[in-house]
Amino acid sequence: LIKYERKSGQFQPTDLGRVAAYYYVGHTTVAVYNEFLKPTLSDIELLRLFSLSKDFSALSVREEEKQELMRLIERVPIPVKEAVDEPSAKTNVLLQAYISQLKLDGFSLLSDMTYITQSAARLMRCIHEIVLKRGWAGLAERVLNFCKMI
Repeated sequence: LIKYERKSGQFQPTDLGRVAAYYYVGHTTVAVYNEFLKPTLSDIELLRLFSLSKDFSALSVREEEKQELMRLIERVPIPVKEAVDEPSAKTNVLLQAYISQLKLDGFSLLSDMTYITQSAARLMRCIHEIVLKRGWAGLAERVLNFCKMI
């Protein structure tokens, strides 16, 4: 995120650092994006990458939510690879349910969906900016479409 010049003792921000600061994204989340972003990501992999954001690591899958999450996994348009017990699967499913305007039964899932959607636009725009800086036009178009959906 920054470069340190030993001779002069100055710090120089990198493009990745500027994007992270602009969108208020933590260094751990940006590190995940930096590690897994590839120019050939599919929609499945893009949503998986989004769900791996450290902003959502505090979400836990409660026992009473598992049945409804299983029902939602079958109804969302993009397949989810993770097991229903993983927080990243819950994040992925709830984002897709929000985009698809699926109805939720549980109050706890509804509150988690609200939490996810409040950060979703900011994080997806961050991913879009990173992809633009790298010059990956095909992926930039797909990410922009997700930005518009959110």
